[in-house]
Amino acid sequence: MKTDIRLPLGLPEFTVLKQEITENKVVIQVETVDPPERCPYCGFQELKKHDQRLRSVRDLPIHNRPVYLIIQLKRWHCTNCQEIFDEHLPSVPKSKHQTHRFRKYVFDMCHGVTISYVSRQVHLPYKTVERIYYDLAEQEINKVESSGCIGIDEIAVRKGHVYETVVTDLVSGQVHEMGANRDYESALDVMSTLCEQDIHLIVMDMWRPYYKAAQTLFPHATIVIDKYHVVQKVNQAFDVIRKSVSKELKGVKNGRFALLKRHFRLTDKQNKKLDEYHSQSEELAYAYYLKEWFYDLYEQHDSNQAETFLDTWIQAALQSPFKPFHDFSKTLVTWKTHILAYFRLPYTNARTEGTNHKIKNLKRRAYGYRNRERFRLRVKLECGCFQQDHSLLHFASA
Repeated sequence: MKTDIRLPLGLPEFTVLKQEITENKVVIQVETVDPPERCPYCGFQELKKHDQRLRSVRDLPIHNRPVYLIIQLKRWHCTNCQEIFDEHLPSVPKSKHQTHRFRKYVFDMCHGVTISYVSRQVHLPYKTVERIYYDLAEQEINKVESSGCIGIDEIAVRKGHVYETVVTDLVSGQVHEMGANRDYESALDVMSTLCEQDIHLIVMDMWRPYYKAAQTLFPHATIVIDKYHVVQKVNQAFDVIRKSVSKELKGVKNGRFALLKRHFRLTDKQNKKLDEYHSQSEELAYAYYLKEWFYDLYEQHDSNQAETFLDTWIQAALQSPFKPFHDFSKTLVTWKTHILAYFRLPYTNARTEGTNHKIKNLKRRAYGYRNRERFRLRVKLECGCFQQDHSLLHFASA
């Protein structure tokens, strides 16, 4: 028993002449419904059919079978200017072998997966899928207004201290811009794309080139130093002290996590180890309690309390015998205004760090990118700019 399945093509400029369905593919022969009204060169209306050719283009799959449209493409002759031209096909880009909707379908499939995976799924060469993706990528990036709160941070993209500067919207999580290196000039180039936006808050770590660039481009914006980087600095200072006394004490090297971990998170076993280390070295105990005391900074209720606490801690740290804490105290004095700004505008770079992790996963998924511009384009698409439309995917799998 022969079953003839007929589905609407959904391309209004074509009429279906014939269709053939096999186990491996669907072939649909079509021709245009209406002839062109005017010559595209001179606008004259008197046209004659010159000849007809067949053109094969790929369309959306049906039931996981690739669909090929065999178009009876007519060419027309203008009796006025004598030009010969092909009829216009709204559904098929010029000089391409796929319909617009199939190209969009392939582009959507590439979101979240590798191009090689999509190449295998749609049975197209890798280079073809790659061209389709990057041809559409620029058009698909939505120019979204900034919330006015941005975070700036760097991410290592290659061994040998090769960095990219990333500017992220702290409200939406969208990557606004990326650029090579993390020096002053690079930061200026990256952040200058936001000069027309109303940027009133910038969160960053204590990296001087970023600070200078932000001050230059957004002199009225409030700069907040990310609290996690501040806490990281005190941990690093304490770790230098721990290493200096570890040669004299037993087991301190293996107990690193017990010393660096917050006191209220310690297990009973780690608490016991901590007591042993403190009993062996008063110097280590002194440094440990200075470190733990500093954490109370971000428990203060307002900027006035935080400033009083910070001044007290700095004074205590400077009176201690620990040079790493002396150096850290000088850093706190330098960045004090922007550290305390957190208590008026409690924003952090947590969303930026999360986006950086996503960027690293994207890089690992592709085993690295040789073309840095394409890498940045992919990041912008996958980190907030591109909202995938699944309607074509649902139609194809129906």
